[in-house]
Amino acid sequence: MRALRVVPRTLDGRLESRSGAGVRPVTTADGAPAYLKVGATRHELRFYRERADDSPVRVPALLDSLELGDDVALLLADAGRPVDVTQWTDVMWAELFRDLAALHALPPWSSGPDPLSEPAGRAAVESFWRPALPRLDEILGAADRLRADVVAPPPAFVHGDCHTDNLPYGKDGLVFCDWAAAGTGRASSDLALLSVRATPAGVTVPLDGYPAGPELRRAILAEELAMLVFEWPKYAGYNTPEGNARIQERARRLAASYLR
Repeated sequence: MRALRVVPRTLDGRLESRSGAGVRPVTTADGAPAYLKVGATRHELRFYRERADDSPVRVPALLDSLELGDDVALLLADAGRPVDVTQWTDVMWAELFRDLAALHALPPWSSGPDPLSEPAGRAAVESFWRPALPRLDEILGAADRLRADVVAPPPAFVHGDCHTDNLPYGKDGLVFCDWAAAGTGRASSDLALLSVRATPAGVTVPLDGYPAGPELRRAILAEELAMLVFEWPKYAGYNTPEGNARIQERARRLAASYLR
């Protein structure tokens, strides 16, 4: 804070960060509200330096940065506040899908992490899903088919951590924050994660609003089902019983559609 000449400010509510980075509301030397992200990655700093200006979506302005060994801090302009996913309107979803389609059309860039690269262990998958997903064995047996479906569409430029907590609404509309996982990847991963993260709150994301052909639609279905079955058990403990029950019901519906 001393090096970047900022001071803390009070903010109601909690800022989420599951990447290990800390995000703190601050005030700059000239009195402007901003956010200090401590524990950011050089990959994210590269995005702000190399691609943010060309982005077709709104991105927080990078006001300053600090690199001390492997530690990176980003000073970002205040972009607005997230809207609870239960309060999202049809207009907001339409704006998001328009912006995502434009982002996905960008030329390839440095790859971010694959959201399906670190699945939960078999024991965790069995423990969470065996009582709740009657077709679990079919899904486990279809793992190679799921992977083939998600990689079938051409690569896209992806945000990498697309959920409504990373999409604050500012005076000019939606702003895309947290670019730590941005880069060349799968459009289906952005869309599937958006749905997975909204499901515990009882929100069904209107994914049909995203412009996609049959191949990408199949990839989105396969990716979301794979995320739920192979990834969600790692995070189930952070959610309420009601939220997990909604996740399980969503998986049952997706499995019925995918395996028919």
